Amino acid sequence: MDADRAIAIIKAVMAPKSLSVVQIQIIRGVIAGNSYQEIAATGAESIWQSQQSANGAGAYQRIEAQLPSKQLGIDPQIEEYQIGYVRETAARLWQSLSLRLEHKVTKKSLAAVLSWYVKQPGATLAEVPALLPSRCAADWSTVNQQPEVETDMRFYGRTEELATLTDWCLHERCRLIFLIGMGGMGKTTLAWEIAHQLEGYFDLTIWRSLLNLPPITEFCADLIQCLSPQPSIDLPDSLERQIDLLIACLKRSRCLLIVDNVESILAGGVQSGQYLPGYEGYDRLFRAMGELPHQSCAILTSREKPHTIVRSQIVNPQLVRAMTIYGITSAAGHQLIQSYGCPQLPPQMWQEVHNHYGGNPLALKIAAITAVEITGGGEKVLELYPMIERGQLQFRNIDDVLDRQFERLSEIEQQLVYWLAIEREPVTGVELRSNSILNPHAPGEIVNALQSLSRRCIITCREQTWSLQPVTIAYATNRSIDLFVTELTPPLVNLPNSDLQQYFSHLNTYAIIQAKARDYLRHTQIQLILRPILARLLSVANRADLSNYLRQILSQWQTLEPIPSGYLAGNILNLLIELEPNRTLTDLDCSQLPIRSAYLADVTLHRVNFTGARFDRSVFTQAFGGIVFALHQ
Repeated sequence: MDADRAIAIIKAVMAPKSLSVVQIQIIRGVIAGNSYQEIAATGAESIWQSQQSANGAGAYQRIEAQLPSKQLGIDPQIEEYQIGYVRETAARLWQSLSLRLEHKVTKKSLAAVLSWYVKQPGATLAEVPALLPSRCAADWSTVNQQPEVETDMRFYGRTEELATLTDWCLHERCRLIFLIGMGGMGKTTLAWEIAHQLEGYFDLTIWRSLLNLPPITEFCADLIQCLSPQPSIDLPDSLERQIDLLIACLKRSRCLLIVDNVESILAGGVQSGQYLPGYEGYDRLFRAMGELPHQSCAILTSREKPHTIVRSQIVNPQLVRAMTIYGITSAAGHQLIQSYGCPQLPPQMWQEVHNHYGGNPLALKIAAITAVEITGGGEKVLELYPMIERGQLQFRNIDDVLDRQFERLSEIEQQLVYWLAIEREPVTGVELRSNSILNPHAPGEIVNALQSLSRRCIITCREQTWSLQPVTIAYATNRSIDLFVTELTPPLVNLPNSDLQQYFSHLNTYAIIQAKARDYLRHTQIQLILRPILARLLSVANRADLSNYLRQILSQWQTLEPIPSGYLAGNILNLLIELEPNRTLTDLDCSQLPIRSAYLADVTLHRVNFTGARFDRSVFTQAFGGIVFALHQ
């Protein structure tokens, strides 16, 4: 945003009050990225005149009389007096704008807040001239693809993020900025918005996407051709010389470079931040952009942090920055869903919906569009609220976004996500390691996996506990239920014992319910995991057949030598207890089985054989001492 445009907007906002000469100079200086000291030095004469007008000539004359005339304007007392006046005037202006715009305005956030304001429906801008043509050239093309941004869609929220990015790009002149966030958080939209707001401050704005995996030499060659003053240039063969030439171009011209979808060149199925084979050259390019001197700024968007950022931030912490993009604010989210036809929701109801989707703009958009399609819009949308509150409403398009992110995870990362979905609440790393499936992994490996998930923005860490966002909990829970149902659907496949453990791997690796969890949490697990599993199984088999099938699984599991530790027997028992009438188990052989996380409180047991069974984290109506064997008759 240029200074003339900013001044016109502020005049319209402050009307009928007018802006003073000093206020206008402050606005021009702030938009140009100047300090208050620079603003005071530039506008010394008008500031003195303003001071005389505000304080009376005597106040200024008293200072003037104390000094030789040749020192006027350069003496430290005079200079300090000017700067103090500029600061006070600016502070009053920011306060007045904050009240009128209902958004906090500071020196750093001025441009971002004004850019946000002009897009609001109620903005009073009838007298504001159209945006002046920028001196900046722009190349928004990508190879066979335009940026995936709805350019006609109103931009919601992100005032603080825009203010911070403006400060990093213009005032701190950062060389390399990473925007990191999980899918749908609006990284591309934010990059698009900041690029358009700042393009007037750069000689050239270039937008490129890595979605189609361009080889590093082609990518560098493309950028060099865009930045080179010559229409055609002979490019060096080696990557190192291409990078040197590109950095030279970034030195010569002040360029804003946006590189979208950086996660496309990162490997999946391993810990985060590792490059695909053949794409390691991007690491050298990004490090050069962050560590070598130039006057340009590159903004990269990604669903996970490349290792580049860690090293580069250590080398140049002031010039290489990273911003994690979280959900939009509650107010911005409410505006977004209303723009797609949803009614204004009661405050408590809306907060529940906003929290469920973690403020994810894409998830909120999909939910709003789908809810209107299902119900026809209007107040009928409110009928879906109970399902959202219970985590029972998940939309296919949201799952598609999460599918792509989940499939990039390593095996241990997927295991941790499944367990965090079962836990449903923040847990410590020690609690996660206590789950049997994680025991084979060294504690350091689990910590590394948790950190990797954090870098992918899948999980959050607060006060040394780890958790998932509600929408991710719902997604992982539904995915886990699908796997449970696949393994438990009759009839039992005639498998050799050597394949049996692999066939029931999910059933033996994860608890359907946690017997020793707090009552409300266990009831939630029963409601959202155990009963949906039974409902789907009962859609293909009657109760009697399903009961017999579950008992057959136990019998076949007993034939393994040795019987693997895990959750299979406890899960089968919990399913049978819910399936059988009056919570009564009869004629069931559980001998020699490792039984973990079985909830047997208030369960009637008739002729249930627990001889040699090894109980772990299970709950009975009464506590037992040492048990050699138990046979319930």
